[in-house]
Amino acid sequence: MRHSVKTVVVVSSLLLGTALAGGAGAQSAGNGVPSTNVNTPAPNTGQSTAQNTNTASPLPYNRATTLPAAGTEDLKKSVQALQNTLTELQALQLQTKQAHWNVSGTLWYTLHELLQDHYEGISKFADDVAERQLSVGASSDGRAITIVAASRLPEIPGGFLDDAQVIQFFTYQYETVGQRIHQRVGDVEKVDPTTANLLQEVEHIIEKYQWQMRAFLQNTPTDPNTGFDINNGKPVPLRGR
Repeated sequence: MRHSVKTVVVVSSLLLGTALAGGAGAQSAGNGVPSTNVNTPAPNTGQSTAQNTNTASPLPYNRATTLPAAGTEDLKKSVQALQNTLTELQALQLQTKQAHWNVSGTLWYTLHELLQDHYEGISKFADDVAERQLSVGASSDGRAITIVAASRLPEIPGGFLDDAQVIQFFTYQYETVGQRIHQRVGDVEKVDPTTANLLQEVEHIIEKYQWQMRAFLQNTPTDPNTGFDINNGKPVPLRGR
């Protein structure tokens, strides 16, 4: 019996390794942006849904509906914008919760509470974005393997996190995601204004969260607020200082 369990574990590990290796090729050449694959539905062969699942599919994987939806090219633009935003929001969900649990230092409680608010707001918009993707006619890919392979965001460190470290990390992380979403609004606003409006709402909340982080270190006429008091006597490095 023990030999059988070991065999299952080894086989499962090999399958997971193969899937992750396949995901590494999901980015398009040149700019490193992962391609979003809008796949046509598989023919009805009488097999179960599980049997029809393509385990070697590229990441992210989005299947188009056969029911009325946007035109093929318009659908691709919308799905790419929505799927990439969903993946980034899911990454931020994990990172804000990780920091919420592990932040330490003088500002630990303030950041602990703030990050919980951010987590809840990001979660709400992740759900809205995923459901909008279903509305335009494609499945949403929220799998863990897709988040790892396609978010293209720096990972938050493990272990206890210093308050200054958390402020710096999310100041830059929110800035990056906000800029990407802003670009996507321009990509879809003519072909799918409803999706563009939703993405603008997401951009608004991400920019608000970025402000809430950088405000800890915003210099004023009476105080440079360099963060030295929470960073072992050294200024917290931020661009623009």
